[in-house]
Order: sequence, then C-alpha cells, then structure tokens
Amino acid sequence: MQNKERVLKTLNHEQADRVPFFYWAVPEFTEKMMHHLGLSDRDALLDYLDVDFRTVEPAYVGPDLITGTNGEAVKKDIWGVGYRQVGHGDLKYWEACHFPLQGVTDLTALDDYPWPTVDLFDFSVLDAQFAKYKEYATMTAPGFSSPGLFRIVQRLIGREDFLDVLMYHPKFFKALTQRVADFYLEFIERFFAVAGDRLDFIRVADDFGGHDGLIVSNEIWEEVVRPVFERYLEIPRKHGTHLYLHSCGGVRKLLPEFISLGADVLDPIQTRAAGMAPEGLKKDFGQMITFCGALDEELLLRQATPRRVEQGVKDLLEVMAPGGGFILGPSHKIKVETPVENVMAMYKAAGQWRYS
Repeated sequence: MQNKERVLKTLNHEQADRVPFFYWAVPEFTEKMMHHLGLSDRDALLDYLDVDFRTVEPAYVGPDLITGTNGEAVKKDIWGVGYRQVGHGDLKYWEACHFPLQGVTDLTALDDYPWPTVDLFDFSVLDAQFAKYKEYATMTAPGFSSPGLFRIVQRLIGREDFLDVLMYHPKFFKALTQRVADFYLEFIERFFAVAGDRLDFIRVADDFGGHDGLIVSNEIWEEVVRPVFERYLEIPRKHGTHLYLHSCGGVRKLLPEFISLGADVLDPIQTRAAGMAPEGLKKDFGQMITFCGALDEELLLRQATPRRVEQGVKDLLEVMAPGGGFILGPSHKIKVETPVENVMAMYKAAGQWRYS
C-alpha cells in the first residue's frame, strides 16, 4: 500500500497491510537520530522509519527568531514569547521564560501589542511540498502551522495565571482569545487558497487535560473553545480535509465533544493519564474516532530497554489495532535524552506486527 492509502484505510476503520506510523519528536532528538544513522535530513529519517505522514507548512520570512550564539542564544516566537536554552551538552532544549502579557488585564494593552500577521509567511512554497509528498498523508506541521487557542494564551500570560485570568478577568480573556483566533482564521484562509483540496489533515492543537483529568470544564469547552474551533474548520471542511486534533492529558470526558466536533483523529493518547487506558478507549470510542500515539514516551521509550519497547509495542497493538482506527506513535514528543535504539525498536516491532 502507498502510505496515504494506508492511513486513509485505517481512518475508515479498516485493517490495512500494517498499522500506520506517526513520528513526533523535539528537533534535538531528530538531529541526534539523524547523526546516529548517518542520514542527511528529516525526510531521509522518516523514510528509514517508514513513517506514513509528512507535514507541510509555509516558510517563515519574518525577522530572525533566534539571536545570539552558543550559551548566549535567545529565542522569541511569533507571539513574542521568550525562550532560553537549558540543559547541557547534547541535552539542551528551549524552555519558555518570558510571558509578555503576564500580569496584564487592561484591555487597552491588547491594542498596543505587536500581534503577528500572516505576512510573516510565504505560502507559495506549499505547492512544492504537496508535489513532493503526494504519496504520503499530509498534515499541517506542529508549531505555528497548527491552529490553537489556549496553548497560545497560556504562553502569552503564563500557565500559572491562565485560570485566574479566565475566571476573574473574562472580558480581557475573551478579547485575548479573539486576537489569537483572528490570526489563525486569516492563516487558514491563506493556507487553503494555495492548498485547495490537497491537504489530508489539519492539525488543531491545544491541551485540555493534565495527568489527573481535564484542566478545563465542559462548559469552557462549549462556550469558549468550540465556537472558535468551528470557525477554524469552516474552510478545511469545504475542501474535504480531516481534523487531526491534538490534546495531551486525561481528556476522556471531552471525547464525545471532540467526536461531535468532527475530529477524525485524536493524539497523542497519554495512556497513564486519568481515563486514558487503551482498553477503555478502544472499547468505548474505537468505532467513532481514530487514535494516534499511545506508546508511553516517558517510562517506556525513555527508560526501558529495546526488548521491553518491542514487547510494549506488541501489547499495545493487540489492544488498539484490530478493526483499524489506530496509528502508532509516541504518547508525547520524543525527548532528546531518549535512546535512539528504543525508537528504532518501536518502529521495527510495529513493522513486524500483523493482524491476527
């Protein structure tokens, strides 16, 4: 089967020749794995692992987001959120450290803030990407190309202040979410003006759960998030694009809402979070949505042996794969400290597994 055919067959809850593969890792791990295997670029790595997805995105053409060198390097994203490099040696990564609207609740401050515009991106490069990846399942890339809402707001005002602003400064919170939504609505319009019907999945990414369950209520989802997401999906739906919804944590209680929104795929399935055990998800929702991810990234991929990873893959696939509706990937972004051998073991074991 071609990679795209395999994914779409699985999405239709049919068993393909094998379970489709998804790859999600921090850039530092991808660089480490490429170096380990002697590969020149990310596409070569995905080909080596036989991953079925490819991501597409416009080119960022704005001012440099990283300035300085070595230990002095600093990063600022398109929203003005600041990051610093932490860790040491090969284990360095970017950590958010400056939240530009933290402590701000004055509506007039939003008028003066330097909001990003879609003019920061060149959408014409998408044509070449779609031509290159026509045999793969295409999806908007994680990061700025994956529309979100609360995850952007949290970075602007700080995760610790998020609930306080939501509860006690509702007018400011609503105005802030509208600014984020306005950017993404125009971004989506410009994206599909070039992409047309060629995009298989739009990745909409937010985090509604933590380890112990939801961090937002059903009411907040219904009153604040869903109306924005419905607007995000108006243009993609006209082009037949599937919704690939990302949310970490224990989001079982929101699954009926995700399904009624029209989510075709939910990722990354953190199976140790409350309510996210594979057996229950497959039994109760397995015919209504496709699950992606679910292989424990923290205790298995990061800390176990390759043999234990292989067994974990087999155990997971025995539960989730029958009847289609499952795509194998990590339960969270693969961290830089993860052994390369464990990731190779994950895809090798999945490639050898067959439906009984």
